[in-house]
Amino acid sequence: MATWVRVFFLRGVILIFLCVNSTYAMGAALELPGKSTEETIAKAQVVLKKLNTQCVEQEITLGANWRCKTPFFSIVSLDIYVSTLTDRAFLRADAPNRQSYAFIDAVAEENGQGPFQNKYESKSLLLTFGATLLSPALGYWYTNYNSMVRSKSTLLTTLGLFLGDAALFWMSSKTFFTHGFDPFDTGLTPMLITLGAFRAAVLVPLSIQVLAHNRFAGLQLTYRY
Repeated sequence: MATWVRVFFLRGVILIFLCVNSTYAMGAALELPGKSTEETIAKAQVVLKKLNTQCVEQEITLGANWRCKTPFFSIVSLDIYVSTLTDRAFLRADAPNRQSYAFIDAVAEENGQGPFQNKYESKSLLLTFGATLLSPALGYWYTNYNSMVRSKSTLLTTLGLFLGDAALFWMSSKTFFTHGFDPFDTGLTPMLITLGAFRAAVLVPLSIQVLAHNRFAGLQLTYRY
C-alpha cells in the first residue's frame, strides 16, 4: 500500500480521536432553591447575554420545563435545560469540554451562590497558532492548561497528538515504505503537505476552544474547576 494511503488513514484516525475527545458532551447541573422556572430562565439568559451568545428555544424539552440550544456556529456551545420540583429549580447544561461546568458556575454566581476558588485569565490566540504550528500536542496543551473549559483527558490527548505527529512525520517523509527515511529530499514535499494539513485541521477546534475560554474569562467570575 502506498505511503500516501497510510498517511491519510493515520491522519484520519488522529483527527477522529481529537474530535471525539474534544466535542463529546459533558453535563453539569445546579440546584436553585426557592426559584421558579421563569426566574431560573432569567438567570440563565443574563449569563448568555454576558457571553454574547444566543440560545434558541427548543420544542423537544426531554421532560424539562424549558430547553434552549446555542446555534451550531456559536463559539460557546450549550444545551440548557430548566426543570422545577416543588420549591426548587434545577438548571442543567450539556456542552463540549467543561463549558457546561463554566456556565453553571456563572449562573451560580449570578444567583449569589459563589464565589468559587478558581479564576482564569484570557489566553492568546496568537500563541495558540504558534504553538500548534510548532506541534499540535503543544498547541493542545496550551489551550487546555489552566482553563475552565479544558478537556477531561488533556494528558492522554496531548500524548496521542505527539505520537501521531511523529508517525506522520516519519511516514510522509518517504515515497513508499520500501524507501529509506528521507525528510529533506524526495519526502520533503509530502511531509510539508501532510504535517501542514494536520496542523491546520487541529488548529480549528483549538482556536474555537480558546475563544470560548476567553468569553468565560471575560466575565471576571470564579469557577469550581
